[in-house]
Amino acid sequence: MLRVRFTPKFTNETVYFLYLPVNHSARFHQVLERAKFEYALQRHWKIGAGYAGVKLPGASLINKPLLTTTISTKAGAFEFWLQKVPGGAEVQLRYALVYTSR
Repeated sequence: MLRVRFTPKFTNETVYFLYLPVNHSARFHQVLERAKFEYALQRHWKIGAGYAGVKLPGASLINKPLLTTTISTKAGAFEFWLQKVPGGAEVQLRYALVYTSR
């Protein structure tokens, strides 16, 4: 995972996985879980756009562009994705609980 804060309101988050086989049934493949840019409209509300993709052996790259909005609360961050997938679109709800000690 790589997080970059370009300005206090404009950020990027990129997550990439390389799967290496450890047995005969596993296959090598690459996953760009997300590469998204977000802009904070208000202190607790961000909007963004990004891309995800999967490259399996012997198959074409599966492209999955996305739009996202994140609402941060004391209970955690709720992230809503609208993502284009092969054959249509999907909506995802992602939740992150962040604990900060002071």
